[in-house]
Amino acid sequence: MFNDALTDLPAASIGVALIKNGQMVWGKGFGYQNLENRVPATLDSIWPTLGSVSKLVTWIALMQLVEQNQVRLDDDVSDFLGFILRNPRFPDTAITPYHLLTHSSSLSTRRMTSAPDSMADFFCKQDSVDLKTWATTYLSPQGAQYNPELVFDPYRPGDFSQLTPDPIGVISGYSSLNTMVAACLIEQVSRLSFEDYTQQYIFSPLGLKDVGWQKADLDQRKIITPYEAKNSPRAPIMAVFTQQMKDRGYLSKTAVTADDHKTYFAFNACRYFSPLNAAALLGSSTNAFVTLMRACLPQDKTTPALLQRETLESMWQVQRHDPRTGSSLGLGWFQFKSPRYGAFWGHDGGGPGILSRVMIDPETGDGLVLLINNFFVDFRKRAALIDQMMKTLERF
Repeated sequence: MFNDALTDLPAASIGVALIKNGQMVWGKGFGYQNLENRVPATLDSIWPTLGSVSKLVTWIALMQLVEQNQVRLDDDVSDFLGFILRNPRFPDTAITPYHLLTHSSSLSTRRMTSAPDSMADFFCKQDSVDLKTWATTYLSPQGAQYNPELVFDPYRPGDFSQLTPDPIGVISGYSSLNTMVAACLIEQVSRLSFEDYTQQYIFSPLGLKDVGWQKADLDQRKIITPYEAKNSPRAPIMAVFTQQMKDRGYLSKTAVTADDHKTYFAFNACRYFSPLNAAALLGSSTNAFVTLMRACLPQDKTTPALLQRETLESMWQVQRHDPRTGSSLGLGWFQFKSPRYGAFWGHDGGGPGILSRVMIDPETGDGLVLLINNFFVDFRKRAALIDQMMKTLERF
């Protein structure tokens, strides 16, 4: 099934794992880690970014501070940031961690990934500016590059009925700025960089090696080259994204052919490191991220718990439902629900060379991880793959 999917989606490589009762019962890498050198993909191959699946790590880190009573969900985030973060249309309404977790803060859905930086730059630009400097420059009213028309959407924070529709179809109000503000808050409370905090309190306790926020710090022998197929299906709005990648030189102009004669372009100049790490730029092997998901399941007795069970259960309570998309959201986690399989919690992600889905059922301890090396794929075939994975889980 997955060998066929390499051609059908199409994808240069796929990482997949099935979790049953808190344990990984099956997993495999398909295709190539690097097409040019024909290096096979494995479960230990490192994806340089998981896309927005990375946000789950940010939410876990934030909820650790909530659990320790260092932060409350109804606090004003301005009390931690060192500057006042207010939508100027609603200066009397504080933006809270709850608003960040539920993507209802009024922070802009997409404009800050169009200007000052394009979506292509968001993923690929090498940037030495730290998160605090970036936030102060672009989000603080005293910042040199502050533009409230880019930073905020025109609704009152917390008003679920007025959330701005997302232009590419994610839940209304969805904004990567929410995780970046959360990461900045984490830094100010913990007195550690966001990268150091997650290493010390999430990755190290789990013994994870092939995971991290800076591509240069990962094992270079294992890193997957991200690709885009030459003839990928894509919505018109996303064709703009592809053109940006080409215009900025992130995407190779020389094509390489896979075994099935599909043609791909490599993201050779995509650096995957910026102050925007917390939103989308976690690098990880399939194995490492499976361990992270297992640590959230009460059925797993071998992995240290990152959060108390009560905290996790609070994250998996539906906070709002979006009638436009049909999506339901807890505290940072999306609910994937079907009449046959029940309710799973997780996240989708996408970006240069990655289309990701992770989902777990805290009631049964079942779940899956699916990582695809090509952002633009046939989504009907991806949905069929996920359905087949769910059917296979039932057989274990």
